[in-house]
This record gives sequence, C-alpha cells and structure tokens, in this order.
Amino acid sequence: MLFIAIALLVVYPILGYKKPAIALLTSPILSLGTGYVLFLADPATGILFGAAIFFVTLVAILLARREPGADEWPQKCAKWILIGLMCCLFIAASFALFGPGGIYGVVFSVLFIGAVISYGLASRHANAAYVISTIGASIRQNLPLPMALESAASGRADKRSRILRSIEKWLVQGYCLSESIKRGYPKCPGYAVGMIAAAERIDQLPLAITSIEADMVARADEGKKLRPLHPAYPVILISFVFFIVWSLTKFLVPNLISVLTELDERAKIPAPTRFLMWITSFIHYGNGWLVWLVLGLAVVTAVVIVIRIRFRPRRPAKPYVTSRIGDYIKWHLPIVQWFEKKYSLVQVAEILRLSLNAGCTVDGAIANTLNLDVNNCFRKRLRKWLAKVEAGQNIADAAKESGLGNSLAWAFDQRANPANAPTVLEMLESCYRTSYSYRVNLARFIMWPCVTVTMGLVVGFVAYAFFSPLVFIINEMANLVYP
Repeated sequence: MLFIAIALLVVYPILGYKKPAIALLTSPILSLGTGYVLFLADPATGILFGAAIFFVTLVAILLARREPGADEWPQKCAKWILIGLMCCLFIAASFALFGPGGIYGVVFSVLFIGAVISYGLASRHANAAYVISTIGASIRQNLPLPMALESAASGRADKRSRILRSIEKWLVQGYCLSESIKRGYPKCPGYAVGMIAAAERIDQLPLAITSIEADMVARADEGKKLRPLHPAYPVILISFVFFIVWSLTKFLVPNLISVLTELDERAKIPAPTRFLMWITSFIHYGNGWLVWLVLGLAVVTAVVIVIRIRFRPRRPAKPYVTSRIGDYIKWHLPIVQWFEKKYSLVQVAEILRLSLNAGCTVDGAIANTLNLDVNNCFRKRLRKWLAKVEAGQNIADAAKESGLGNSLAWAFDQRANPANAPTVLEMLESCYRTSYSYRVNLARFIMWPCVTVTMGLVVGFVAYAFFSPLVFIINEMANLVYP
C-alpha cells in the first residue's frame, strides 16, 4: 500500500496538470481513502501521505496551462482551497505560538489576513491600470488593437500578459472592446467597463480611456498618501481594549472585590467599575454564549461579504443582488447619499458632454449614461429622465422632475444656455469632481479626530473603572495607619 501511495503522489500531480477538472473532483476522495488505509497501519504515515497527495495535486492544478477564454473553474477552486488551507494553518500556528489564550494569536492572524487582502486589492488595481494604459496607448497611436496587445504580451507568461492575450483573442473573433474586456478580463473594474461601453457607442474611446487612466492614477495617488490613522485602527484598538478588559475582569476584579469586602463590608464599588463588571459578567456567565455566537456569525458574514464585494467587479448592465442592496443602503444614508450622487454626476456629465460633442441627440446621450457604473437608485432617475425626454417634455424640466438636480437641468436650459450644453457640462464635470474630492478630504479630516477622541474616552473610562477601586483601597489603608 505504501508503494501505491508513492505512485499516486507522482501520478496525480501529472493528472492535475493535464486534466485539472478530473483531478480536482477525484483527489479529495482518493487522498482520504489512501490516508485512511495507511492510518490503520501507521497514523503518522497516513496523515502525511493523505495531505501530501491532496496538496501537490492542488498545486499542479494551479500551475496547469490555461488557454485564453477557457473554463478556469478548477484553477479558481484550487486557488481558494489553498488560500483557505494556508490561512487555517497560519491561525493554528499563531494560537500555538502565542499561548493558550490565543488572544494575541487572533490579533496577529487578523492583521496577517488583512495584509494579504490589502495586497490582493493593490495587485488587482495595478493589473487593471496596466491593462487600461496598454489599450489606451495602442489606441492613441492608431495601432491595430489585437496586434498591439499581442505584441505587448509576447515573450512573457505572467498574469498581465495572459489578460492581454485573452482580450486579444476575443477582439480577433469580432467582439467590441468592452465585450472583449468583459470576456477576457472579468475582474476589470466595473466603472472602467461601463465607461468604455458608453464611449464605444459614440466613437469616443480615446477620450474615455484617458479619463479612466486619470481616475486610476488619482486613486493610486490617494492610496499612497500618508494618513494619520489607518481605517482599521479603531477596530484593532477596540478589540485590544476588549480583550484586556475581559482578562482583567476575569482575574483582577474579583480579588479587588474581596479586598474591599475585607476592609469594609459597607464599601461600595464605584459606579464605572460596577457597570464594567456587569457587562463582563453578562458575557461570562449570563447569555454570553448567545452574544458571542451572534457576534461571531455577524463578523464572519460581514467579512466574507466585504471581501466578496471588494474582489468581485460590479456589473453595470446587470447588477448583482448584493450590489443592488448596497446601492439602496448607501443611497438612503444621509451623508453617504451626497457622495454617491456627486460621484455619479461626475460620470454622467462627462458622458453627456462626449455624446453631444460626437453629434448624438439628447435622448441618445442620456441613453448612453445608462451603461455607466453608477448607483442603481441614481440609474432609475436617469431612466425616468430619458422616458420624459422621449415623451417630448422639456429637457431641463424633465431633469428637475427626475431628481437629477438644478445644475444638470441648467446645462440643458435653452433660455439660459442656448446651444451651449457641452461647455456647461464640462464646467459642471470639473465642479462636481472638485466638490467630491473636497468633501471626501473634509469628511476624513473631521472623522478621524472624532474617532481619536472617542477612543480616548473609551480607554479613559476603562482606566478609571479599574484604578478607582485601587484609590479607594489606598485611602482605607491610610485611614487604618493614621486614624
């Protein structure tokens, strides 16, 4: 049986490289069966060979050759299984290294996983910027796009070259650029795909891609700025304070209470200490298990959903259910709604200007905005505006009645701006973009000091709740010595 296990350890990676789907479906059963048979004779050998067969098969599937446009679900499944296994091993090692309580192991594991996610998002953004810039450079030089992409990808076998070859394959088959990007590069950001699709209809690809490149550069520069606080700092600080409080209330506070009782049976514990003890005792001895269960499920669900949303591009033409729910929530939040509306107006004003400059009618220009990656609630207002304009209603009045704002309606007001809509739209686009950037920075500069003050109050309350009994004990001891 040991000889058979060694043979499988050699054969199955080859099968995973040649036939990834078959190897992925059969390797779990085969590795479990082989490991169980060997486990009966020698537990260590069974565990070792069972895990080794499965692991090397997954690695071989991940390294298997992929044709552009081919179904890659075995590689995707193998990648996520390997990531999950590595995270589990890392968390287990953290718990083993940082003590039986595992508190620091949890914090260290969360920080490590957060760093990996942050690196993955930065890598995706860099790949998207490279692909869009390569396409934009080829278009600006009036080069045949399939030939230019093939030339840019030649001589390399990295992920970026595979993306370019995949897009080039669909272009050769006769698909338009936006559809080729959707098929060959599904992870391309939704706002870029939406802008390209809208620009293709009006033959304004160079200007649209230039705008997308500028937007990507601005986002990259924003991410490189030095910030006084990281967005994860409040969460890390609250978690750290909670674990410290949990440990102190479990081991220190009962001793303080016994000391106070011995000094004076009428001694009254300070109110902040009683409140803190009530919270921790409820978590320890009351319905704490239910709180921990609900909190754990909520945190895990939220983390999975956030990671899924951040790593999955949006679909402007056919939004996901999670995108619709998220857009609805953001649209109805008091402050977030303003940012969503301004960001959508920036893209709408740009496409309207490009469409009118290209000779499109007003209803055709409005129809082009429906391909943009904007908030789904805002897109409904655009559809309402289009329906009113197609019904023959005044363009400016229809924009006001659809809830698109007075400024956008003013751009199409023939009495105030006769035949001058493109120029006004260009001015509005710049105004919207500047206002959006200013409000984002203003909100950040207001929010972080408030977060810092709140965290300081929380830490101060915890410190006072723990040190006030000590002060009481010192006073009582002083009265015993000096009556």
